[in-house]
Amino acid sequence: MSPRPKHFYSLDNLRGVAALMVVVYHWSNFFYDRRSEFHGDPQQLPLYPILWPVYEQGLMAVDLFFCLSGFIFFWLYSRRIAEQRVSFKQFGCLRFSRLYPLHFVTLLLAAAATYAIRHLDGSYWGDSGYNDWHHFILQIFFISNWGWEQGFSFNGPIWSVSVEVWLYLMFFCLCRLKLTHWKLLLGYGAVGLMFTENGAFAVGKGILGFFMGGLAFKLFDKIQNENRRVQIKFIVPALIAMWIFFPMNFQMNLVYRALCHVTTSPNDYGIGGTIVFFTTYSYDFLLFPATIILLALWETQRGTLGKRLSFLGDISYSSYLLHFPMQLGIIILAIKCGWSKTLFSNPAIMLAFFLVLIATSLASHRWFEKPAQHWLRKKLLPPDRPA
Repeated sequence: MSPRPKHFYSLDNLRGVAALMVVVYHWSNFFYDRRSEFHGDPQQLPLYPILWPVYEQGLMAVDLFFCLSGFIFFWLYSRRIAEQRVSFKQFGCLRFSRLYPLHFVTLLLAAAATYAIRHLDGSYWGDSGYNDWHHFILQIFFISNWGWEQGFSFNGPIWSVSVEVWLYLMFFCLCRLKLTHWKLLLGYGAVGLMFTENGAFAVGKGILGFFMGGLAFKLFDKIQNENRRVQIKFIVPALIAMWIFFPMNFQMNLVYRALCHVTTSPNDYGIGGTIVFFTTYSYDFLLFPATIILLALWETQRGTLGKRLSFLGDISYSSYLLHFPMQLGIIILAIKCGWSKTLFSNPAIMLAFFLVLIATSLASHRWFEKPAQHWLRKKLLPPDRPA
């Protein structure tokens, strides 16, 4: 059996790339207010002919987040939790110290920026939705998208992290009860699909992606345990073809909807319904798990992949949470300086934003998140149970 890497750099970097894809997807926030939501010519978005798959499907990057989390958490914790080598307190403290400090800071930044925009402009330009005391309290306790909300609030992208917190609780309980057979994981994914199709989009997507990631780990682990030598060179071209095909495949979904007036959850279970279903969920069931397994096998068989780009993984959480408050800050400047929204169609402005975001995220990770994480773990974890 090939030795398993102590760290999957490629998966961390993939998470970093996914975070930056979400930032591109959210670029349309600069063109939004409640008086004139962005429904115009998408060509005004910078580099649209090149970045159109991300502008159109960038939210799929959050599905990739969930799938990556499932794989990594099953890899790191499932056996240790089942064998009671990791307590609930330890597991909870590890996740709290990693996630909460930056969440709290960005929540305050988003709240202050939203208030300033309302005061300056009154148009809710960039406003993420229901920014009131009820939703602020939900955000404080990391439960902003557990079903008690009316919609997005404050730092809108936190919705997926809130769902992840719920998934962590579910994951710990299932591992402790040893209910993690691959057939059960497939069943949990089916439950997530059912939730997604019946209105519980956020939680459903989270469950589906997380347990498909867990299932991907089970397959990877089986290959490892049976010492199978997978011919990666034959898999790579197929996976590249899938990444090229799937954006085109999504267009087939859109065309079918337009021509046949199929709703988001069609009642047609014939050919049309199959097309819509496959093009909607093929990422979750096939593309993302296959990509993760391939990258994990590559690092297992051929050594580390992407170690030099490891900073992308380091800043994935930072860039994901910081980009929206940064956008709000720029919107405040735009209002005060009288800038036109057409400014944000300039690719140079987008490039400058990304450079500042990456620099800020690196600084946040090194000088805020890691020290805060270390301090909290030192205070919360017993000295004989190191993180």
